[in-house]
Amino acid sequence: MAKIQSVGCIHVVAAMLIAFSGASAEAASACQKVKYAAERSKLQRLLSSNAFPRGERDFLLKGIEKRVGEVTQSRLNARGVECRIQGVRALIFGCLNETLPSTLRSAPSLDRKTGKTLWGKANVSSREAAVIGMFHACRGSAMEAFLSGQ
Repeated sequence: MAKIQSVGCIHVVAAMLIAFSGASAEAASACQKVKYAAERSKLQRLLSSNAFPRGERDFLLKGIEKRVGEVTQSRLNARGVECRIQGVRALIFGCLNETLPSTLRSAPSLDRKTGKTLWGKANVSSREAAVIGMFHACRGSAMEAFLSGQ
C-alpha cells in the first residue's frame, strides 16, 4: 500500500509542479479565480462528505490553516506577488480539494490507526495521514512555484 501511495503522490506532485509552473500571467489569472474562504469551505464539505469524524475534521482544518499561514507575503517570488498571498494560500486548498478524493478512494482501511504522531497528535488514523501527506505535497508544490529561496 505504501508503495502505491508513494507512486501516486509522485504523480500528483509532478502534475502540480507542471500546473504551478505555467506563465506568471496564467498563474495570476488562476489565483484570481480561487478564493481562500471558498476553497476552505469546499475542503470542510469534502471532509464531511467522506465521513471524517468531527474531531478529525477540526484537527485537520486547524493544522492546515496553521501551516498555510506559515506561507508568508515576505517570502513570495515575483509570480507569488502577482498572485498575492491569499491567492497562493487558496491554491494550496484548491490543490488539496482536487487531489484528496482520489487519494481517499485508493487508501484502504481509513479508520486504521497508524501508530504515528503527526502535527502533534499521536496515533493518527490512515485517513488523517492521507490528508496530511497530500497537504504537504500541495504546499510544497505551491512553495516551489510561488516562493523565493525554496
